[in-house]
Amino acid sequence: MKVFLRIAMCALLFGNTLFASRAESEFTIIYAAEMAEVNHPQASFAHLATLLNQHRSDDQPVFFLFGGGSIGPSPLGFFDHGAHIIDILNTLNPDAMAISHRDFAYFSEELSQRAYEAAFPLVLSNLYDPMTESNLDGLTNSILVQQGAIKLGVIAVVAPYVVQQYALERLQIIAAEQAIKVQAQRLRAQGADLLVLMHTAELEFLPQLLADGIIELAFRNNYDGQQLLPEQPNIILQQQLNQALVINAKLDKSHQLTNLKTRYVDLATLPADPQVSAQIAEHSQRLQLLLQEPLGHSAVSFTTLRSELRNRENAFANFIADTLQRYTGAELAFINSGSIRGVRDYPAGTLLTRGDILAELPFRNTPVLLELSGQDIISVFEHGLSGLDNQRGFFLHGAGITLYFDSSAPSGSRIKQLLINGEPVVNSKIYKVATLQYLAEGGDGFDLLSRRSRLDFFNPDDRNIADIIAAAIKKQHSIELVTDGRLRDISQQGQP
Repeated sequence: MKVFLRIAMCALLFGNTLFASRAESEFTIIYAAEMAEVNHPQASFAHLATLLNQHRSDDQPVFFLFGGGSIGPSPLGFFDHGAHIIDILNTLNPDAMAISHRDFAYFSEELSQRAYEAAFPLVLSNLYDPMTESNLDGLTNSILVQQGAIKLGVIAVVAPYVVQQYALERLQIIAAEQAIKVQAQRLRAQGADLLVLMHTAELEFLPQLLADGIIELAFRNNYDGQQLLPEQPNIILQQQLNQALVINAKLDKSHQLTNLKTRYVDLATLPADPQVSAQIAEHSQRLQLLLQEPLGHSAVSFTTLRSELRNRENAFANFIADTLQRYTGAELAFINSGSIRGVRDYPAGTLLTRGDILAELPFRNTPVLLELSGQDIISVFEHGLSGLDNQRGFFLHGAGITLYFDSSAPSGSRIKQLLINGEPVVNSKIYKVATLQYLAEGGDGFDLLSRRSRLDFFNPDDRNIADIIAAAIKKQHSIELVTDGRLRDISQQGQP
């Protein structure tokens, strides 16, 4: 009898201790995203590894969620389509990674391959592939992960525009709110204590989902100057690149968060982890000799800053379009401003290397020669001008054209005059037009181009645009980039 009472008392004490732990469990979530450049001069995965090691040494549960956006374009990614990012993340061991829109930069088949290389789950909750009658092969709709006593459910959604932006013709985007609710119900049924959403676009229904207890936390990458609203502390925004978020909170038995605190960590302030630094160096050294190959000098200064590319004529974009036109023998050529990604200023006299060009043109875009009517060309440039409103990457740069437009006019009626090689465009005339594979396949909403006939031209070894531009610079030794008034905003410059 005494033995039974002693066992019962021990069980009661253990039960009370367990209940107390369950009643108020402390935990930490570390969130980071948008780290495509592995060896960033200010902060890298090696600095993030230090932060993770610091917190994983604590006694309380620590979750590491990676918000994606990093498989996409980079100099190394140009060659391995983001495999080096997965390799490094395998070392950092995230509990889950959300798929963001930039992770589709090398298209769906490559993303599937990266998913099979990952030792962690890649989550996307609102994607449907008719080929599999489910998610894209390798991705998971949601995941339940556990650290200590806490079971964390992870959901991730992307915006519908990802299909157009990356020419994902086969794939379909499910309504985000519906997808979140479906996955939340499944995760709760599996015993989730806490549900987290990772997303890349504004979701107007998100506050209501939080109020209704569908999810407890939401993470979003946010670099457009929005402020974290005090009345919505559970919507957590990553405010700048090379920043990690550390969230500390307590979870009671009714799944209510208390003591929620968010700390923004500048990764550049942390020392680099030696192991991950060595891993990054190994990847970088594979291509170092190629990237450092000198090509030629720029006789003048130029810029590839986003604000100077996506709403006006740009000297470097002109050089690319002119080179594309000459290479293909087209009557005119155009490229999307979003294909240029270096985001930097180049002083006059800069020695341009192959690495510079790969940083500027990281996508493996090959030239395509199309037959387009004059009306097609007007429609294409009109769609490009619709990107002016928010500096989207489908604002076009061209060669062989002079475009007069009014940025103050409503979207869809901004073209005032379009000249092709100095002559007014003829609606019914058929022109030979050069562009990039991405646009020719309907990317960035240029669906019309995917329905037009392609022409053959001489392109040995199926050269991509970065190789073509690098060869042009190397041949000329010194390039003088100019703007010549081929794109003219009459709302600022006067009528034509």
